[in-house]
Amino acid sequence: MLKKGFWLILIIVIAHAVISITTGSPIERVQFRSNVTDYLHKMYTMDWKIDSVDYDFKNDKFIANVISGSGISFLVDEDYYGQMMDNYASSVWRDELKKTVTQKTKEVTGSDAEVIVNVNLMREDSKTYHDEVPSYSMVSQKLSSEASIYIKCDFSTTQYLQEMLEIKRWIIKKRYDASLTFKSEKGKIHFAIPAEDLKKIKSVEDFYPYWLQIN
Repeated sequence: MLKKGFWLILIIVIAHAVISITTGSPIERVQFRSNVTDYLHKMYTMDWKIDSVDYDFKNDKFIANVISGSGISFLVDEDYYGQMMDNYASSVWRDELKKTVTQKTKEVTGSDAEVIVNVNLMREDSKTYHDEVPSYSMVSQKLSSEASIYIKCDFSTTQYLQEMLEIKRWIIKKRYDASLTFKSEKGKIHFAIPAEDLKKIKSVEDFYPYWLQIN
């Protein structure tokens, strides 16, 4: 009986160790969720809910997936020093750009588009805006070197440059400064333009230096 009890305890200890290594300590997970809850109450007055808490095995830390009352998904985790940080502002801007750029691209080309937006915000700046996140156009000059817009679409085989020029002009008008990539669904058209060069493109001919060769 003692031997069975010993082996049962050993199995439980080993199982707990395996779970802790692969999915993080259950106790630490509960504590992290509590810390996230306190942090969000302190940082935001908006409605929110913690959708899930995941374990980042590579970096040995937990990450909370949070959804705001308006449907914006963002992450909360701890930095190297154990301080809570989130990417709510960046997520708001990504959502804004993705929706508007997708809509404009479809309007210009008549086709659905895959739009991927990346906006990096320095972690120490992530607490600046709280609930009041301005439109990306208000901060784009500061963040343009850390932002990118990727547009993959079924561009016209003959008028693709004109279509891209129209989209580019609209992006400038909206002050959505960011590096800009155009790619066709079939992969034969691929242009990559740094944010600082967007205003240099005034005609279809100006696109040619940014044409990436597809092998």
